Amino acid sequence: MKHKKRQGPGAGRTIRDLVAQPPNDFYKQAVLHINCSGQVEIENCREILEYTPERLRLDMGRWDVELWGSDLVLCSVGGPVLTLQGRVFKTEFFYKEHTT
Repeated sequence: MKHKKRQGPGAGRTIRDLVAQPPNDFYKQAVLHINCSGQVEIENCREILEYTPERLRLDMGRWDVELWGSDLVLCSVGGPVLTLQGRVFKTEFFYKEHTT
C-alpha cells in the first residue's frame, strides 16, 4: 500500500505568498541600484541633502546615504528616479533614530 506524503501546514501558504501582491507601500520604498559601470539609480529619494562632484548625500527615509567618488554628475533629477554617473569609491549608510 502506498502512503501519501503529508504536506505540513506551511506548504500551501508558501506558494500563496510567492504569488501574492506586495504590501501597498512596497513600490514607494527608497531603493539604491549601484551598477559597476559607474551608474547609480536612486528610487524614491526624499531629498538631496548635499551635492558636489565628489559627494552626494541623500535622505532616503529612515536612512541617509552618502556616495563618495570623483566626477559625480546627476544626470536626471526629475520624477521618482535620480540617475548619477561617475566613479563611486565609497558608500556610507546612516540610520536615523526616530524620536516621538
